[in-house]
Amino acid sequence: MKGSYSEKKRAQCLLLAYCLFIVYGSFIPFHFNFDPDFVRWRWAIFLTESIHGRIMRASLSDVLSNILLFLPFGILCVWIETAGDQRRRMVPSTLLASIYGLLFGVIIESGQTLSPSRIPSQLDVLCNGLGAFFGALGGLALVRAFRESLQIGLVQVLRDQPSLLLLGYLFLGVFVDSYYPFEVTLDRSAIWSNLKQSEFVPFKMFLHRYWLELLIEKVAVFAAIGYLILINLQRRWRTGASPAWLLCSAVACAIEISKLFFAGRAFYSENILMASLGGLLGVILLPSLCTLTSVKPHRERIWFMLVLGFLVYFELSPFDWVSLGEMTGRFSRIEWLPFQAYYAAEPLIALFDLQKKIYSWLPLGFVVMSLGSIQRTAAPRRRAALLCIVIAAGLELIQIIVRSRMPSSTDVMIFSASAWVGIWLFGVCRSFTASDKIRPAVLQPVLTGGERSKLRP
Repeated sequence: MKGSYSEKKRAQCLLLAYCLFIVYGSFIPFHFNFDPDFVRWRWAIFLTESIHGRIMRASLSDVLSNILLFLPFGILCVWIETAGDQRRRMVPSTLLASIYGLLFGVIIESGQTLSPSRIPSQLDVLCNGLGAFFGALGGLALVRAFRESLQIGLVQVLRDQPSLLLLGYLFLGVFVDSYYPFEVTLDRSAIWSNLKQSEFVPFKMFLHRYWLELLIEKVAVFAAIGYLILINLQRRWRTGASPAWLLCSAVACAIEISKLFFAGRAFYSENILMASLGGLLGVILLPSLCTLTSVKPHRERIWFMLVLGFLVYFELSPFDWVSLGEMTGRFSRIEWLPFQAYYAAEPLIALFDLQKKIYSWLPLGFVVMSLGSIQRTAAPRRRAALLCIVIAAGLELIQIIVRSRMPSSTDVMIFSASAWVGIWLFGVCRSFTASDKIRPAVLQPVLTGGERSKLRP
């Protein structure tokens, strides 16, 4: 009973997150018009325009995108419905998911009557309902077939290979950086515009700053991704370095090509080449470095220095230092009032800036908490939090000598809070990998004696 309850809670959290994603994609760039005449006009269009008339003018890509958008919605709805009662019949679950999809579509389209850049349509509502219906049909088969593996096998894999969590974290950063602001488009003119802005001949720009960005954001990041792919493939299938490098390069190529389907994005061939070079370094050099006897005793410190180096780059780039004569005027521009800059910024830009800072500083708390010198103290969490606050305040203070940066009390607060989340996650991950809670009795009869011994801590 407890297992089904926790499974239902996970499905509900995923559904909530996906609904927020749909809302985000449906209202970006969040420009609204509350003029009564405009709202009445938009509602008149939404309510009086027939579905048949809309179908005659609709593009196939628009219809397909609205259906595909709600496929995961239907799958998650069915997962929630069947989590508590696995014997629930197919027809009621599918109908409920379709109704939820229609209602959510009505809410989205009603909200779009306030957005000048969006066109509310009954056809979109119908496509949303169809997408939820098809998703529910496929979800019933998927959830019933893979429930046991999702509940037991996935957790066991993450426990045996916790580096998968770090790999997923790195991929998350790459995806956000590549696809922001996540404005998916299947419009041919938008895709053609992206193609015209693309650079298929690599390395046309020879700026020092541009090369530094490629080295840090492509070579270094994909070196770590390539190494993590290698160790996970070797642990599961005993493969060599070549498949890991090919997979890393294929992922980099797929990410770059898929950017063409996001508004305002373009294809850059040098990104693929530098990411592939990083993956090659990761599968060839990093395994040898990690096995050195001089490296093993200091792994935590090395991780700490690498994360700190990345934060120095993140906080002080493009390293355009000011002269001594400019220092006096810069002190008066320090932002002492918390969140003052966010108040005047566009909501979308503020959200992206906030998530980027949280993403970058969360690992600092994790690696600081893993340091032996911190673990040996009487209050490790307090010491780790204090060190993270000192680092955040120090880097912000150094920004006073960077022309394109300005110290802010807001950043110190966000950085410190993000690092504290990393400190908390360190304790959660350590208890997760060390506990013995997911060795269910249902698995015991099918395990051999040797396999059982492997599951024991």
